[in-house]
Amino acid sequence: MTAFYILLAFHLGAVAVKLAVLFYVPRLKDVRQIRAFLGTYRRLDWITDWVLWLTGAGFFFVTSWEYLLQLWLLVSMLIYLLIFIMIKKVVIGGMQRIAQTKKLHAYEEVSRLRFENLCTGVAVAGLLGMIAYLMITKPF
Repeated sequence: MTAFYILLAFHLGAVAVKLAVLFYVPRLKDVRQIRAFLGTYRRLDWITDWVLWLTGAGFFFVTSWEYLLQLWLLVSMLIYLLIFIMIKKVVIGGMQRIAQTKKLHAYEEVSRLRFENLCTGVAVAGLLGMIAYLMITKPF
C-alpha cells in the first residue's frame, strides 16, 4: 500500500504542475515573457507527461483491475483528460500564437490570453468539482 501512496504523490505533483500554468499566465505581460515561459514550460510539460504516464502505468501494478475499472474512476480520468486538453489547446495554444507574432508587446493578444485563461480556469474548477463529487459519492 505504501507504493500506492508514493505513486499517488508523484502523480498529483505532476497534475499540480500542469495546472499551475493557469496561475502563471496572469503574470505574463508581453511577447518576450511569453516566449521565455513557453521555453521553460515545454521542458516541464515533457517531464510531467512522462511522470503522469509512468505513475498511471504504475497504478496497474499496485492496485487491482476491479478498482481501476470502476465507472466513476474512468469518468474522472476522462474529465482529467478534458482538463489537460483544454489547457493545451486554449491557454498554451494562445501563448504559442502570441509567441509567433511579430509584435513587440501585443497588448490586445495578451489581454485576450488572460481572459481565455480566466475562462479556462473557471471551467477547470468546475470540472475538478465534478471529479471531487465522483470521488466522494462514487455514484456508479
